[in-house]
Amino acid sequence: MRHFALATYAAFALALGALPASAQSEGDVGLAIAQVCGEVDERTQGVLAGTVRDQSSGVLLDNAAVVLKWSIPMNEYPGTQAERTNSEGFFLFCNAPGGFAIDVYAESLGHRSEAVTVGVEPGTLVVEHIVVEVSDPSVPGFITGRIIDRSTGRGIENAELSIRDEGIGTLTNIRGMFVFEEVPYGVYIIDVRHLAFADREVALHVAGGLTQNLVIELSEQAMELEGLTVTVEPKRFYNDMEGLVRRMNMGFGDFMLRSDIEASSASSLTHLLLGRGVRLNDAGRSLVIRGRICTPMVFIDGRMTRLDPDRGLLDISVLDAEAVEFYKGTASIPAEFNYSNNLQVGCGAIVIWTRRGR
Repeated sequence: MRHFALATYAAFALALGALPASAQSEGDVGLAIAQVCGEVDERTQGVLAGTVRDQSSGVLLDNAAVVLKWSIPMNEYPGTQAERTNSEGFFLFCNAPGGFAIDVYAESLGHRSEAVTVGVEPGTLVVEHIVVEVSDPSVPGFITGRIIDRSTGRGIENAELSIRDEGIGTLTNIRGMFVFEEVPYGVYIIDVRHLAFADREVALHVAGGLTQNLVIELSEQAMELEGLTVTVEPKRFYNDMEGLVRRMNMGFGDFMLRSDIEASSASSLTHLLLGRGVRLNDAGRSLVIRGRICTPMVFIDGRMTRLDPDRGLLDISVLDAEAVEFYKGTASIPAEFNYSNNLQVGCGAIVIWTRRGR
């Protein structure tokens, strides 16, 4: 625990040891705190800041709850404050009570740290690092994330990611999203490559039993290519239905495999969906879902399909479908199919995988 005068916010960076990603210098950190906190009553209040980490791996924990409790003279109820850590595991209490012995603890993923007692004197900044044992080194962890263009913020499709020396790799989908499942506990380097962007490498400590989400930015690079001979083979988008089993295990949607489609004797999409919590509207051009008349987004082999405004869902056949996924509302749509800027998103999504896409 370290104390600093509020007038020297910049010294906070030296004690913290883990700067917010947006901060480029110690002065930036001090300025950021000052901008967030504004005026602090230096007669009765101080500032308490720090980080929350996993005890075994040292991984910074985002969205961890940090709780302050202190006794108030002649009051049977203790004073309390609570904040959550940001995406970099950083927490900040701008108006911590000065002159009290404060018990501080953190909670993350159902685990609680031991309480530590700190004293925040009025007009001072106190830095406290908290550790919580949340990971299990004996089980694997998960890595999810998104690769984006640094200049536009848009996802980069077909970026190649590989875990160095482990023989594990994957590609990003149309939104730049990726996932590594069941990666053993340990420290790894992830190499990121794309033909139109500069290569990057990212060091990561995989914590057992935890899912870590990354956002990796790539910068465009100008380059000349020698002559290439390119052959194209038909292939389903989004890694040939990769992730279908994972989404089925999550249980958020309604899934119909080829055997279900054949057993239903349905030839059209609308008739296949009958009896699954929806009703047909306008002879099948749209649906009634949870009392609302609307037309869901439709994806065929992973790509969003523009429907004829007059025909709606009528032209969608399932005779050649290998599998159909149906999500009835925004909350249940997986991220790879959840186009938040699309007006249809509130009506859900239908994902069709065709046999000819193989």
